[in-house]
Amino acid sequence: MGYAEQNSVEKGLRFKTRGGLLVQTTGNTTHIASTDVYVHEVEVVEGPTPGGKYLHNLDYAEPVSS
Repeated sequence: MGYAEQNSVEKGLRFKTRGGLLVQTTGNTTHIASTDVYVHEVEVVEGPTPGGKYLHNLDYAEPVSS
């Protein structure tokens, strides 16, 4: 099952986005009804806007070991 099919994810999971940001999940999830996918809120850990939060489809990011 992909992350876009999961209605929740654990807080603190780390990912490297296609744009090169290191992000961490906050535990908040939103369902996008028009495309029937779930997106998960992440916080930027390393990148140009540390602390910034946004919604991301984690199927398009690479998991990173803590």
